[in-house]
Amino acid sequence: MGNLTLVALIAVLFSFFTETEANPFVYNYERLRIGGLICACLLVAGGVSVILYNRCSRKNKAEDDNSEI
Repeated sequence: MGNLTLVALIAVLFSFFTETEANPFVYNYERLRIGGLICACLLVAGGVSVILYNRCSRKNKAEDDNSEI
């Protein structure tokens, strides 16, 4: 029962500190644009790392040693 009370208390405190809007379809475009830029940067960095992964990988010493037959 204590966990349920804690969750209810957190929900009430969260509702006090959130911005209430009369129209739920009004967006904060500055925050949306910044979030989009962050998402785009992460996707570009991931793409570059996938492209360059094979070029920067270390080779094992066993692959370079051709003396074993």
